[in-house]
Amino acid sequence: MSAKAAVSGSISEVPSVYTVCAGMATDVGRVRCNNEDALSFVCPDDLVLRRRLGVLAVVADGMGGHRGGEVASTLAVETICRGYFSALPGEDRLQALERAMLEANHAICRAGLADPSLEGMGTTATVLVVVDNRVFFAHVGDSRLYHCANGRCRQLTEDHTLVQQMVKNHVLSAEEARDYPMRNVLMRSLGTYSGLQIATQNCAAPQIGDAFVLCSDGLHASVEPAEIAELVASLEPQEASQRLVDLACVRDGSDNISVAVVVIRPAAASEE
Repeated sequence: MSAKAAVSGSISEVPSVYTVCAGMATDVGRVRCNNEDALSFVCPDDLVLRRRLGVLAVVADGMGGHRGGEVASTLAVETICRGYFSALPGEDRLQALERAMLEANHAICRAGLADPSLEGMGTTATVLVVVDNRVFFAHVGDSRLYHCANGRCRQLTEDHTLVQQMVKNHVLSAEEARDYPMRNVLMRSLGTYSGLQIATQNCAAPQIGDAFVLCSDGLHASVEPAEIAELVASLEPQEASQRLVDLACVRDGSDNISVAVVVIRPAAASEE
């Protein structure tokens, strides 16, 4: 799936009008029977709404029970997209995104309480918004957001995992963390408790040529940031997304794999 939108804004050292191009891919992997990941790219048809709230990309990786993970990730993506784009005029956009994430958390909690077969389900969620001269994101879990520019790829999110906490506390080194048996244990996820804290952050103003990559841990467990940067720089967003998914599937494939690539490009004259 791919999408394109022209977004107006005042951006230093780049044209005031730019295009956001996006491509997405997902795969069940080589081991699991169902795909518990969910992802979406939303570009409102309403030009006024798009100018006010921009475009949004989200990746979620669900977990729990026979079908709980799939339900949780789908519910998270739907609720986040609906909640953010229902923001009222004047509402701070970063706060609107945080509110949408909290709404998703409550929706998953309620669904788990209403259906015993879904009890304990949860999901990660990483969301990117590009609007005017701003880029911001919200994050829970170990799905990641990378920023690729000038041939380099930098991780913007911090994994909410036990192993990352151990690295921060100097119990493990980064190298030891890669193979630690409990590296997938989450410290935070949507749907696990009502008082969840959402990580939100502003990025620097988007520059022409910037690329943002959202992915589930099925990708970053086996594909290095340098490889992500190389593919994103050399391919169109949709092809880059698919190639990244294919690469992770060949190398490992023990988990579902989902990728969204969002690229900032100059707007064509017709889009201006």
